[in-house]
Amino acid sequence: MTIQDYSQLPRRELARYIQFTNVAPNTTRDAIIAHVETCARYSLDAAMVSMYWVPLARDILRGTQVKVATCFSLGSGTESIQGKVELLRECIVLGADEADYEPNMGLYLSGMYDELQQEAAELVKASMGLPFKAMLEFGYLKTDEQKRHAAGLLVEAGVPWIKNSSGWGPGSVPATVEDIHLISEVCADTNSRVKASGKINSYDKAVDLLNAGAELLGTSSALAILGVEPVAAKTDQLYSY
Repeated sequence: MTIQDYSQLPRRELARYIQFTNVAPNTTRDAIIAHVETCARYSLDAAMVSMYWVPLARDILRGTQVKVATCFSLGSGTESIQGKVELLRECIVLGADEADYEPNMGLYLSGMYDELQQEAAELVKASMGLPFKAMLEFGYLKTDEQKRHAAGLLVEAGVPWIKNSSGWGPGSVPATVEDIHLISEVCADTNSRVKASGKINSYDKAVDLLNAGAELLGTSSALAILGVEPVAAKTDQLYSY
């Protein structure tokens, strides 16, 4: 039976909606190993790691159903369009299954809507079918009208996934039911889908966001949501990286 209300899901079954994130710049190799092994142990949707660690994560997750996700332009989004295209291509070369990027919010705030949409369209072309997500920073947008407009521009450009925030940097904001519902309305009857990110740190909050229309949750609090313990790194095991 299809569950319509996600609050009926057992806590552990939320794992398939969670992309467990560790992209802190001071993360060590051992910490990445422990993070990725945790994703495998609890069958999370994906391990979200910085680009440098993608090959290591792929090596660890070989033979599992857990995806390797990564991100670029985190907290800034101000690279040139061609720079972002090359970063997305590098994500593909490294072996990422998915990638998140931050749009240039300064373009939107300048009223340069065509340029923002062009950036998104160029990334769609360069993606070669790789699922990628636009991390809109709703913290920079003051009205629901702006949020709908910005999300709509990216949906029209063909971006597969729209997010409310990166959860990182000055424009980031906590995911709210209202914002996720707003994005889900924009994405309705299109090929774009919704991922929530930002301060998702409890079972109840995760369920509320899924019920609001999110299909994926980006969070560094996966263990708290699932009510489980971290996995100690197998530092005696050698990985081909």
